[in-house]
Amino acid sequence: MWRRWFAVANASVADAAAKTKLSKKLPPAAGGLRPPAAPHGEKGFREAAWLGFLAGWETNGAGMATGRKRVAPAAGGSTACPGSGDAVSNEKSPKDVPMENRILPTEINAFLAARVLGQQELLRRISVSLYKHIHGLPAPNVLLIGNSGTGKTTLMQAVAAFYEAHPELDRFRLMLIINANTLSPEIEGEDRTTRLFKKLEARARVTFGGAMTAAQLKDYLENATVCVDEVDKISARVSGKPNVEGITTQYALLTLLEGEEFLYRATVLEDGQEITREIPLETGKLLFICGGAFEELYDQVYNCIVNRRDDRRLKEVSEVERRPDGTMNVRTVTRFRLREYLRLADMFAFGMMPQFIARFGAVAMLEELGREELRQILIGSPNSPLRLCLEYFRHMGIRLLVTDQAITAIADAAAKNTRIGARALREIFNGLIAPYEYDPYGSPRYAETDKGPTLTIDLEAVMEYQGQTAS
Repeated sequence: MWRRWFAVANASVADAAAKTKLSKKLPPAAGGLRPPAAPHGEKGFREAAWLGFLAGWETNGAGMATGRKRVAPAAGGSTACPGSGDAVSNEKSPKDVPMENRILPTEINAFLAARVLGQQELLRRISVSLYKHIHGLPAPNVLLIGNSGTGKTTLMQAVAAFYEAHPELDRFRLMLIINANTLSPEIEGEDRTTRLFKKLEARARVTFGGAMTAAQLKDYLENATVCVDEVDKISARVSGKPNVEGITTQYALLTLLEGEEFLYRATVLEDGQEITREIPLETGKLLFICGGAFEELYDQVYNCIVNRRDDRRLKEVSEVERRPDGTMNVRTVTRFRLREYLRLADMFAFGMMPQFIARFGAVAMLEELGREELRQILIGSPNSPLRLCLEYFRHMGIRLLVTDQAITAIADAAAKNTRIGARALREIFNGLIAPYEYDPYGSPRYAETDKGPTLTIDLEAVMEYQGQTAS
């Protein structure tokens, strides 16, 4: 096996030596490290290439070191090259796989789905990325696009809960959820990449304890999951004008998304003493989950289509509706759903750099929440406004009863506000319940029953509230 690997490597070096003259100077590696020095001549070319190859540096077609570390074949894994005549297979026995690798994508998905309603296709993608991340495999970074209230932040919190619920994943438990705009430097000259790692380090010391060695800190930082919310706010353009802060932040994140090595200075323990060390971090191990509403993107794409600026056209669909007299009517309507029309070119026009978008293995649109999903959020979500109100009235000694018809009507009204999703649910319910929170005893919906003081919110109450807001 190794004889074949060395033969392939030797052939590559010989071919490169025959085609290219040796450069006098090799490029420095990311993070300030440098590949092996380059002697002159064809013999020197072979020696330099072999030194780089054996030391783990990638070489390009000319045998030149690229400044990136090459990943060695996994122990026990297949080393067969495509086209070599050998089948490519995984030679590891399942019993040799560490415990954290036995949590299957389906199990991860089940955990997330219990906390995030809807978004089934997205949860499958996230589950595969998480599995690869905890397996030490290259994990695709994920970019989420969705209206406010579709569950981006909830999903990020569910991922954090997944790590917390599995003690065997301790080395992957470091997770940071930040707003993209918070990466802007607080002091002049501060590097945005350093600022992100400072936030990660601070989180690590809270999660795992204050003092740690360089090896411990390195392990936690390299295996972290970073969730960047409101990434649409770092667009290269805002209101048609260049956004320097956004451009700079995109470039800072791009450095990490590309997996470059980064030297990070931190205070660590060494022989019982605290000292400052530069820690080389392999950023390619980080998993990034970024999300944004991209609200202007909806109007941008819609206007592009209706003004016929490209080959996209709106599709007409037939709908069946029931008339007040009970008869059925079929009508043709034109509906616009961004997920059906979005192209990468639209992201570039929005102000996201092509090289930035290209570093995401999955660009996923969150689905708009329908009536049933909104019903389930209102009934079952731990942070739903209904649950908070139940606790509020319990403290007042009142039993709150919200009928099933009322819940359906609230979910129906929220579903019509497709641009704010679950936030519309909160706005409608909070507006409806506000007068009763202030003076429940003076309401005609309050009554003394055999189950105790009861406040009933029924369909009539919802209809009255909607009539008031409509007028």
